[in-house]
Amino acid sequence: MLYLPISRGWLLSQQAQRIYLGCAVLTLALIGTIVGTQLALSVARAHALTSRARSLVKFLLFPEIAGTALLWIAMWYFWFSFDQSQYMKRALSFILLFFLAPFGTLFYYFLAYRQRMSAGVGRAACAIASDPGAAIDSTSGNFR
Repeated sequence: MLYLPISRGWLLSQQAQRIYLGCAVLTLALIGTIVGTQLALSVARAHALTSRARSLVKFLLFPEIAGTALLWIAMWYFWFSFDQSQYMKRALSFILLFFLAPFGTLFYYFLAYRQRMSAGVGRAACAIASDPGAAIDSTSGNFR
C-alpha cells in the first residue's frame, strides 16, 4: 500500500486554504468551459470544434483540470484524515466526492472544508502540527 506522509500543515495551513480556493475557482471555470462549449456547439448546430477553437479550449482546460484534480485529491485526504463529522454526513460526503465529481468536490469544499476552517479548527491543527507543545485557550481559541 502506498503511504504518502501528508501532514496537517499541507491540508490545513493558510497557504493551502488559498490554493484550494484557487482550485475551487478553477473547478467552477472548468464546469463553465464545458457547459459553454456544449451550448455553443448546440446553438451553432455544429458537431465538432474548429481546429482554432479546439486549441483555445484545450489551452483553457489544462489549468482547470489540474486545479480540479488537486482539489479532489486534497478533499479526499481531508475526508480520510481530518473530517470528524457524524456518520450520515460522512456517508453523504463520500457519495458527493466519489460519484458527483467535480460538483460534489465543490460542495464538499464549501460545506465541509471551509466550514471547518472558519471554525478555527484548521488554525489550531496547524499550530499543533508545527509545535506539539502549543496549547489552545479553550475560551478564546487563541494559542498560549
